[in-house]
Amino acid sequence: MLPFAIADFLIGLLSFLLTLMILSYIVGDNPLFRLAIHIFVGVTAGYVTLVVWQHVVINKLIAPMLTGNWPQAIVLIFPLVMGLFLLTKISPKYQSLGRWVVAFLVGVGAAAAIAGALTGTLLPQAWASINLFDISAFQPGTTVEKIAEGVSILLGTVTTLTYFQFSIRQSAAKTGQRGLFMRILSYAGEAFLAITFGALFAGVLSSALAAMVNRIQSIVDFFASLFF
Repeated sequence: MLPFAIADFLIGLLSFLLTLMILSYIVGDNPLFRLAIHIFVGVTAGYVTLVVWQHVVINKLIAPMLTGNWPQAIVLIFPLVMGLFLLTKISPKYQSLGRWVVAFLVGVGAAAAIAGALTGTLLPQAWASINLFDISAFQPGTTVEKIAEGVSILLGTVTTLTYFQFSIRQSAAKTGQRGLFMRILSYAGEAFLAITFGALFAGVLSSALAAMVNRIQSIVDFFASLFF
């Protein structure tokens, strides 16, 4: 009797083959790598389609319309109609019928993005920068350290925002009005951005290495269970 189930063997073998197909990209683009990518994209698209159909279309739209009360069913008619009009974008002949739905989605998305940026990024960042200089909240003996940390974070925020003033930089380049102080702040912001992107790249690289080690470990475990 085999020490492992047939299903486990097939899953391990498929995982091993797909891993080799993905790693074959090391030697260059090839049909095996493209086949693995197509399989991954197809499986992901199918999974997302099933999840959306079950948890959104069925559970959030069709089931409440059939089992809910009349006010709830009337309210759900609007997203149903919008969804049907949005499907007309598939046909080049009737795609103009779904433009108003796209415009509505873009408007709502833009409003949500602006509100999210204000309430979730800008205002919390401003309050966090202010709270960094709250001396009453410091632990005894850490005042100098906390103030230095607050100054560095505030300096990074200000210089980064200064670097992203592209419109001012372009107009100043034409008129020659951008002073030395603003250029120094811009260069400092560029340095902070470089450090940030370097840290992000290191994090992504470490995650990729951890994923590769995990795949190699799974392959080793598969062959260990196969021969030992």
